[in-house]
Amino acid sequence: MSLPKSFPLRTREGTTQIPSVGFGTWAAGEGTWAKDSVIAALKAGYRHLDCAWMYGVDKQVGAAIKESGVPRNEIFITTKFWPHFAHPDNVELCLDKCLQGLGLEDVDLFLAHWPCAWKATSRAALEKASPGGSPEEMGAVEEDGKPVIDWEHSASHLAKLAGKEGSFVPTWKAMQACVTKGKAKAVGLSNFSIPEIEELLEHAKEVPISCNQIEVHPWLPQNEIIAFAKKHDIIITCYSPLAGQKTDGATLLKDETVAKLAKKNGMDAGQLLQSWAVQRGTIPLGKSQTPSRIKLNLAVRELSDEDVNALDGLAQPDDSGRTVDFREKWGVHLFNNN
Repeated sequence: MSLPKSFPLRTREGTTQIPSVGFGTWAAGEGTWAKDSVIAALKAGYRHLDCAWMYGVDKQVGAAIKESGVPRNEIFITTKFWPHFAHPDNVELCLDKCLQGLGLEDVDLFLAHWPCAWKATSRAALEKASPGGSPEEMGAVEEDGKPVIDWEHSASHLAKLAGKEGSFVPTWKAMQACVTKGKAKAVGLSNFSIPEIEELLEHAKEVPISCNQIEVHPWLPQNEIIAFAKKHDIIITCYSPLAGQKTDGATLLKDETVAKLAKKNGMDAGQLLQSWAVQRGTIPLGKSQTPSRIKLNLAVRELSDEDVNALDGLAQPDDSGRTVDFREKWGVHLFNNN
C-alpha cells in the first residue's frame, strides 16, 4: 500500500490538503544554494516548501518558484516569524516582509517560529531588519550574548517557568488577523510544547491551530505531543527529520540500524527516515542541496511493521536525541510538556 500524498489541514474555511512531504529551505551559511535547490525540488515533484524569515532565502525561493514554471496555486508554502517580531503589533510586519521577499500575495501557512517573544530595538529597526546578521541588523535586543526576552508576550507556561507572567494569546490573535486579511490561509505554531498549545485552544475556534512544527526523527519521536496534536486535529510537520549531528559527532544517517533497514528496503537512509515520518501521519521537511537526494527524499514508501518498530526503538532517553536546542543559548525553558 502506498503512503498518502497529502493530509487534511484545518483552516478557517474548513479543510485543505497539505502535501505529505515538504522541502526545507533552511541551511547554515551562504544562501546562494537555495534557488537551485528549490528549482530541483519543484522539478522533482515537491509541492510543499517550508520557509521562514530567519532562513534569509525568501528572494531566492521566490525566484525559484517563478523560474520553475510550476503555478503558484499548486505549491503549498509555509513561512514563520522570528521571536523579535512576536509583539502583536509586529507579527503582520514580518509576514509582509516574507511576502515581499517571496514575491507572493499570500502564504498557505504562517507559523510562530518559537513560543517565546524577544524585545525588538524599535518598529523602525524591524522595518529595515535583515535575518542572520548581528542583533542590530536583525532589530533584536541582546544582553551578554542572549536575547532579551519579552515575557509579557511569551507563552504563559514559559513565563511561569521563569517566574514571570505572560500570554501568547494577543500574538496569536494578531496571527489570526493575517488570515482575516487574506495574507495567510492558515496559521499555526512551531516548537510549542503541550501547555503552550493548550493556552491557545480556546482562542482557536474560528481560526484554528492548523499545525505545530517540531523536531522529529527516530532519536526524538515526540510520541506524547504527536498524540496530543492528533487529538486536536493539529498537523505535525517535522524539521530535521534526518536529525542533525549530536555533540559526540554521531549522526542518525550513519546509524547501524538505519543503514541496515535502508539496505533491506532498497532505500537511501534519508528516504527511509522520511518514509517513517509519513507512515506515522506526520510531514517530514527534509532538505538537501544534492539533486539525487532531493528526489529520493520525496520517494517515500510504506515500511513493514517490523521495520517501523526497529526505527521506533532508536528513541534516545530524556530528550537526549534532540539536535536543535536553544534552551541554554536563550535562557528559556523550551520543550517542557509538563
